[in-house]
Amino acid sequence: MNGYGEWLQLSVFQCRLSRKRLVQVRGALTEAIHDGADHVLILDLGPAETVKPRLESLGKTVAVVERTPIIV
Repeated sequence: MNGYGEWLQLSVFQCRLSRKRLVQVRGALTEAIHDGADHVLILDLGPAETVKPRLESLGKTVAVVERTPIIV
């Protein structure tokens, strides 16, 4: 997940993705995981362009990932 979003803890990543980027992430994860042992949960909180993230965090401060252009 490195390169797609921000690592929060253990195997938890926060990513704000376009539809195209989400398809890329799904493809990369499908190739990387072991179907019988691994589990990936993707939570769609709405369109990154229009939704202001609302979250509650206890403990260490967590910064919301800002969506920025990626030039390839």
